[in-house]
Amino acid sequence: MADPVVLDASQRAVLGLEPGRSALVLGAPGTGKTTTLIEFVASRVAAGIPADRVLALSATRPGATRLRDRLALRLGVTAQGPRSRTATSLAFQLVAQQAIAVGAPKPRLLTGAEQDAILAAILDGRDDDADAAWPAHLGPEVRRLPGFRAELRELMDRMVDLRLGVAEVAALGRAHGEPAWVAAAAVIAEHVDVASAMRPEFRTAAELLVESAGLVVSRAVDPGLDVIAVDDAQEVTRGAATLLRALAATGVAVVVFGDPDVATATFRGGEPEFLGDFERRIGMPAPRFVLGVAHRHGPALRDLAARVTAGIGTARGGMQRAAVAGRADADDSVAVVSAPSTSAQYAAVAWELRRQHLVAGVGWGDMAVVVRSGAQASAITRALAASEIPVRTQVAARALRDDYAAHQLLVAVRAALDPRRLDAEVARELLSGPLGGLDRVQLRRLRIALRQEEIKSGGSRSSDDLLVDALSGPGRLATIDNALVGRARRLADELERVRSLAGAGATIEELLWSVWDSSGLADVWGRDSRAGGILAEEADRNLDGVVALFTAAKRFVERDEHRPVADFFAEVLDSAVPEDTLARQGLAEAVYVTTPAGVVGAEFEVVVVAMVHDGVWPNIRLRGSLLGAQRLVETVTGVSEAAIDERKLVIDDEARMFALAVSRARKRVVVAATASEDEQPSAFHRFARGAELAVPDFALTLRGLTGDLRRRLTSQSTSAAAKADAAAALALLARQGAQGASPDEWYGLAEPTSTAPLARPGEQVRVSPSKIESVEESPLHWFIDQMSATSGGPEAAIGTIVHKVFEEIAREDSPDISAERIVADVDTRWSELVFESSWLGERAHRRAERIAAGLHAFLADETSAGLTPIEAEGRFTLDLGPAVLSGSIDRVERTPDGAVIVVDLKTSASARAAPASGAIGEHAQLSAYQLALGEGAFGDGIGPSAGAKLVFVALDGKARPYREAAQPPLDDEAIARFRERVLNAAELMGRATFVGKVFDERHYKSGYSSRIHFIAAVSA
Repeated sequence: MADPVVLDASQRAVLGLEPGRSALVLGAPGTGKTTTLIEFVASRVAAGIPADRVLALSATRPGATRLRDRLALRLGVTAQGPRSRTATSLAFQLVAQQAIAVGAPKPRLLTGAEQDAILAAILDGRDDDADAAWPAHLGPEVRRLPGFRAELRELMDRMVDLRLGVAEVAALGRAHGEPAWVAAAAVIAEHVDVASAMRPEFRTAAELLVESAGLVVSRAVDPGLDVIAVDDAQEVTRGAATLLRALAATGVAVVVFGDPDVATATFRGGEPEFLGDFERRIGMPAPRFVLGVAHRHGPALRDLAARVTAGIGTARGGMQRAAVAGRADADDSVAVVSAPSTSAQYAAVAWELRRQHLVAGVGWGDMAVVVRSGAQASAITRALAASEIPVRTQVAARALRDDYAAHQLLVAVRAALDPRRLDAEVARELLSGPLGGLDRVQLRRLRIALRQEEIKSGGSRSSDDLLVDALSGPGRLATIDNALVGRARRLADELERVRSLAGAGATIEELLWSVWDSSGLADVWGRDSRAGGILAEEADRNLDGVVALFTAAKRFVERDEHRPVADFFAEVLDSAVPEDTLARQGLAEAVYVTTPAGVVGAEFEVVVVAMVHDGVWPNIRLRGSLLGAQRLVETVTGVSEAAIDERKLVIDDEARMFALAVSRARKRVVVAATASEDEQPSAFHRFARGAELAVPDFALTLRGLTGDLRRRLTSQSTSAAAKADAAAALALLARQGAQGASPDEWYGLAEPTSTAPLARPGEQVRVSPSKIESVEESPLHWFIDQMSATSGGPEAAIGTIVHKVFEEIAREDSPDISAERIVADVDTRWSELVFESSWLGERAHRRAERIAAGLHAFLADETSAGLTPIEAEGRFTLDLGPAVLSGSIDRVERTPDGAVIVVDLKTSASARAAPASGAIGEHAQLSAYQLALGEGAFGDGIGPSAGAKLVFVALDGKARPYREAAQPPLDDEAIARFRERVLNAAELMGRATFVGKVFDERHYKSGYSSRIHFIAAVSA
C-alpha cells in the first residue's frame, strides 16, 4: 500500500465514521474530497472489509478511470472487479447479473446516438394527423432539429426517473394544459415499440438505474457490497439516487462526497439538492461532515471561487463555503483577457499557455482550457493547434458524422453499398477528398476529359452523371487517356471491392478497414503527425476520428454481428449525438480543451476559462423550454411553480459550471472574453479581479517570432538600433534552421529565372482590345493575369454561353428572340457548369434568366428600330507594325440609313456600371473595333461608321433590363491617338519588367486578383 497522505482535522473526522453508517461529506472546491474518499476507502479495507466489497462511484467515465488508478496505488491489493465505476455501469452489472440468473438475454445499452436515430425516423414518418397534435410553435421544422430530439430524450429519462408510463404522461398533459406532453407521449410509445422490436434487451441509462434499484430492493440480486463511496455526488441524477437508496436499504453504507456549488449535469437530470436533502433521499439518519480547508488554493484562487459561489442558491447546503485557503503563502494569481476580436482572444490564450510553459515551466498536460460548449471547444482547439499549442480534447465532443476523416470513410462505404447514395454531390466529395486526392483544378480537368469522351461517343450526359458512372463500377474509365483517371480508377476499384466483400457477408468493421487500408492515408497522416506543426495537429485529429470510428464499428459488431450494415449508417450518419467511446486518448503531453463536465474531479496548474461572453456564459435560455421536462418533474413531485424562479435556477446552474471551471487550478486562472461592438464580456467575466493581459502582436512561436523580427527589420518606423537587433536575432535563428529566418527564403529576394523581355527585338506583340486598358492601369496586374491563366469560374462560363446564343441569333434569318428561347438555349449547356453547391447553381440560374430578359429587351428594341445584324463574332487582325491588334466583335449592325455600328455585349457582374460619359470616347475596346471597321477588317464599303456601343444586360435590381453606353464615330485625330495607345500597350507588354501600383482595401473588396503582389509590406 502507498503511504497515506497527511489529512487535516476535518478530513480525519470522516475516517472516524462509525462502521456501517451512511454519511454526507460536503466540501468546497479544493478541500480534498477525493483525497478523503480514497483515504476513507483505504481505512475500511484496513479495518478488514474485503477490497472487492468496497466500491467508489464517480460521475463520469474519465473520472472513474482517474479514481480507479488512484485507489489501486493507494490500496496496493488486488480485487476481482473495478474499484471505481459510474452509477450506470453498476446498474448495468446488476441487471446483467439478474438476466444471467434467470437465463434471459443480457441487457444492452441503447446509446444516445441510437436513440436519436430512432426518434428521427419516427418524427420523419409521422402523418398529418400526428402533426396536428403538436402545438403550433412545435411545427415540422422545429421537430426536425437535433435540439428537439434532445429534449425528447430528456423527457423520456425524466419519465423513467418518475416511473411514469406514456398513458400517465398524456393524462398529465391533458389535465395541466400541456399538449406537447400528449403528442410527445405518442412518439415515445412508438419509440418503445421500435426499440423493443429491434432488441428486446435494449435499455437506456435511466431505465438501467431504475430497474437495478428494483432488483436490489426485492433482493433479486446481491450487490456484493458493504461500502459505496460516491465522489462528486452533486452530479447524481434522480435514478442514481434511487439506486443508492435501494442499496442503503439493504445495509450498504453509502458515503457521499460533494459540493452543490459546482454541479454540471443539472440540465441532464443532475440534482445538486440531493446533497442538502441527503437523509430524506437515502431514507435514514446520516451524519454530515464539512471539510474546512481548501488545500488546492491560495488566497487569490480561493477568493475567486468564493465570489462566484456566493450568489448561487444553496441547494439546501452552503456550510462548505466557509472553507479557508490552505496555502496562505502561495503565489497563485488571477488574470483577465478582454480582446477586441475572437481571433485576438485565441491569440492571447495561446500566448499565455506558451508563456506558462516556457517561462514558468508548467507542463502542457498540466494546463486546461475550459469553454461553455462543445462547439466552442472545437473552434478553440483548431485555433490553438494553428498556434502550435499541443492540444487534446474529448473524442466524443462531436458526432462521428461531423468528424472529417470518419465522415469520408463512412460516405465511401455507404455509396458503395447503396447506389441511391452515390449521386453527383457524393462523387465530387469522394474524388476531391482524401480518398480521391484530386484538387479542384484536377477535378475540373477530369470532368472535361469525361465530357470530351462522352461527346466523341455521341452521348449527351452531363459531367455530373459521368462522375457518378465512373465510380459505379470498374472499367468505366478504361477508355479515358488522362493522368488524373488513375486516382479515380483506384477509388472506383475500391468501391467495387467493398461491394464484393459485403456480398460475401463482411461486417461493417471489415468494410471500413478495406477502404482505410487501401487508401494509404495511415502512412500519409502518420508521417504528417510525426513531422510536427499545424499539419501534425490536423493529422492527429484525423487519426483520432478514424480510431473513434473503428471503435464504434467494433462495438456495433460485438453487440450483434448479424445486424445489417445499414443500421450502422442510421446510427452514425443520421445522428447528431456524439458517440461515447472507450478508445484510449493520446498519451502525449498536451493542453486539455474541454467543457466544464470534462474537468469534474480533475485539477491543473493553470486553467484558462475562455469565451465568457454575454449570452454564451451564462447561457440563460431556459432548459427544456420546448417540452417542459422539468415542469413534468415539478408537477409530479408537487413542487409549486410559483415558488420557483426558473430563470434564477438557470443562472445558478451556469454559475455552478463556471465555479467548477475556475476552481480546477492550483496556481493560475485566466478568464478570457471578447470586447467588441458585437460581443461583450459577461457578468461572470467580472468575477475575475486580476491583471489585464495584453493581446500579443505575434504568436509566441518560432514562426511568430520570425515574422515579428522580419516586420521590425523592414519597417520604416523601426530605429537603426532596433533593426540591427532584429537582424542579429534573425541571423541566429537562420543558423539554427528556423524556417523563414534566412533571407534566402524571403519573398521577392530570389534571383529572377530570366531577365529577357517577353518580346524579342523586332518581334511583333499581339494586343487584345480587352487588355489595353488593363496594361495601361497596371502592367504588373496584366502580366500576372496573363501568366496565371486564372479561370473566371461559373460566371465567366455563363457569359460564354450567352455570347454563343447571341451569335446564333444574329446568324438566323427570322430568329426567335424571346427570353424563353434564350434561357432554353442556355439550359442545353447548363450541365457543363460546375457549382460548389446546389444553391449556388440555383442562384446562378436566376441570374442567367435576368440576363436573358435583358438580352431579349435589347434585341426587341433593335428590331423595332430597324437595325439588322451583318456580322457576329467576326474576327479581325490588324498589322500596326510593332503591334498586331487582334480580336473579335460580338455584333455589327446596319442602321436604316445604311451606317454600321459595333455592339459589344457585357454579361459579367463587374460590368454592370457603364463608363462615365466623359470616358466612353476613349474606351479602348470600342476604339479598337472602330479602327478595325475603318481599316476594312470586314470588307470595304460596308457603310459609314455610326460609332460603337457597350450593352450591359446583367443589371440586377434595375428597372430597365439593359443599358447602353455609346461611343461616337472616331475622327482621324482620335484614330491616330488610339493607334499610339496600341503601340504603347505593345511596348509595355513586351518588356522584361512590369511595374504595379500599390492598392488599398477598396480594390480588394471589389475582387482585385493577385492581391499579395500589390501590398506595400510585401512588394515594396
